[in-house]
Amino acid sequence: MKESKTLKWTLISICGIGIVLTSFTVLYELLIPDICYYHTHEMNSFLSLFYSAGPASNGHPEPNILNFIVSLLVGGIIGNGIYKLLTKKTELKIKTTTNTV
Repeated sequence: MKESKTLKWTLISICGIGIVLTSFTVLYELLIPDICYYHTHEMNSFLSLFYSAGPASNGHPEPNILNFIVSLLVGGIIGNGIYKLLTKKTELKIKTTTNTV
């Protein structure tokens, strides 16, 4: 496939948005199955790093800005990797040598 900046940024954007949506939906449900549990319990250090539970959310954990930024970065890296795989030039140079007797 031919290299293109449009393709590169499209893949980076699509993967970034996809990872953000995955993080805010699927990963959120896997990490926090019962949001009301944190009314009476403290969040561990991992959850408090990526989720905040303030009075605006009535004590329920919500993804914070660090979660958003990390998700975009991971998605961008994955998109860039997919772009590099699609545009990889696979030229196999076969070297032949002749033996003289």
